[in-house]
Amino acid sequence: SLKKARIRTTYLGPHAVPPEFSSCEEYMDNILSRDLKKVAQSGLADRADIFIESGFFDLEIGRKFLKQAKDFGLNLTIHADQLNLTGAGQLGVELGAQSVDHLVQWKKKDIQKLSSSETVGVLLPAADYYLKMKYPPARKMIDEGARVALATDFNPGSSPTQDLSLVGLLSRMEMKMTLPEVITAYTVNAAAALGLEDLLGSLEVGKSCDFAVLETDWTELFYHVGDMGVTETWKAGKRVF
Repeated sequence: SLKKARIRTTYLGPHAVPPEFSSCEEYMDNILSRDLKKVAQSGLADRADIFIESGFFDLEIGRKFLKQAKDFGLNLTIHADQLNLTGAGQLGVELGAQSVDHLVQWKKKDIQKLSSSETVGVLLPAADYYLKMKYPPARKMIDEGARVALATDFNPGSSPTQDLSLVGLLSRMEMKMTLPEVITAYTVNAAAALGLEDLLGSLEVGKSCDFAVLETDWTELFYHVGDMGVTETWKAGKRVF
C-alpha cells in the first residue's frame, strides 16, 4: 500500500450537477456563494478544477469559477477540450493555470499559446483508449516547445487504471512520444503541473532526493504493460520501498 505520499488536493466541485440542483447555473451559484470559500479558507484544497464541456459547464461559468478560485488563493487546473473544442484550454493559459488536462481536440493555435506559457499540458491517453477516442497531438505539442506531463486519469467511469506502464506505452505507441519524453513527462513536467518543480522532478542541488532503482536498463521502460521493474524507491534520500 502507498504510505507517506506527497498529496496535492484539488477541489473539483463543478464536474457534474448534483440531482438536488436544476441547472449548472444554480449549482455554480451555490459553489460561488458558499462552497468555494469554505474549501479555500479551510485549507481542504490546494487547487481548483472544473469540467468545461458541452452539456456540462460552459466557458462563461468556468471563467467565473476559476477567477474566484484564484482570488481565494487556489491554484488552477482545468478538464479542457476533451470531447469538444470549447476554448477551456486557452482560458487556462490566460488565467495562468498550473495545468490544462486532456487537450484531445487541440489545434495548432492552441498549441502555440501553450508553448509560450508556463502552463503544463497534462495528457491522459488511458482515458482516450477506454473511450475509443483519438489521442492528443502530443508530438506537435512537444515539437512546438510545450511542456507535456502524463497521468492515468484514474476513475471508474472512463479510465479505470492506475497502471503508469500502460499510460507510458500508449504515449509511445499512439502519441509518438520518445522514451526520454515520456520520462520527462512523468518527472520534471509532472512536478511543474503540480507547482512542485522547485522541489521535485529532477536530481538537482536543493531538490528532494527522490528516485527509483530499476532491475533492468532504463531503455526497457514502458515496453511491458504492468511491469515497471522497480526494486527500490527513495524519498528525500531515504529508502521507502
